[in-house]
Amino acid sequence: MIPIYEQQTGNGIGHSQDTFMERFEEICRQHFTTGRAQSFAFIFYDFGDKEFRSLLDNQGVFAKLDRLSGTRLSLFYLHANTKNAIKSFNSKFISKLGIDAKVNLPCIVFFKFNDGSVSDIEVVTLESPSLIHGFMELYEIVRNYLDCSESTDNSQPRAMKIFKSTAKFIGIETFRVMLKKGLELIM
Repeated sequence: MIPIYEQQTGNGIGHSQDTFMERFEEICRQHFTTGRAQSFAFIFYDFGDKEFRSLLDNQGVFAKLDRLSGTRLSLFYLHANTKNAIKSFNSKFISKLGIDAKVNLPCIVFFKFNDGSVSDIEVVTLESPSLIHGFMELYEIVRNYLDCSESTDNSQPRAMKIFKSTAKFIGIETFRVMLKKGLELIM
């Protein structure tokens, strides 16, 4: 996971929002050519969604998603404290990715970057804002995207595979086990 900061002081992981916007194509090209990522994703959210913002601020969530994405996916998100910064970022990058339809927030947008252009865009709306359920949903969506990216079964669009694999009904016992594991992962 790679945070994009509203304002960044000093060195560290991530980019400032202004620098990222200027260098977006260069960053994607660099990640791809150096083997840091095969595909990319943005997590978009609404400033008013405090639960989802706290999910992204959680270090346990960050670490688990970072390990999961590894060298297969560069997962970007904006870490900001003002409504205008998030609204501006969402508007610019949703437009830059060429997503014509109105996107429901929060969502994750997966894409490939080849020869200076964005392709294979897939949008998955996130439904669970709470820390535990939100983490499990986000983790499963990313995991399923990565698994589908490696799949040789091209009979269905990848977005449909992701939807089907994340929309499975889970029984109460399975839910309890997942909830317990989710708590262990976060803490």
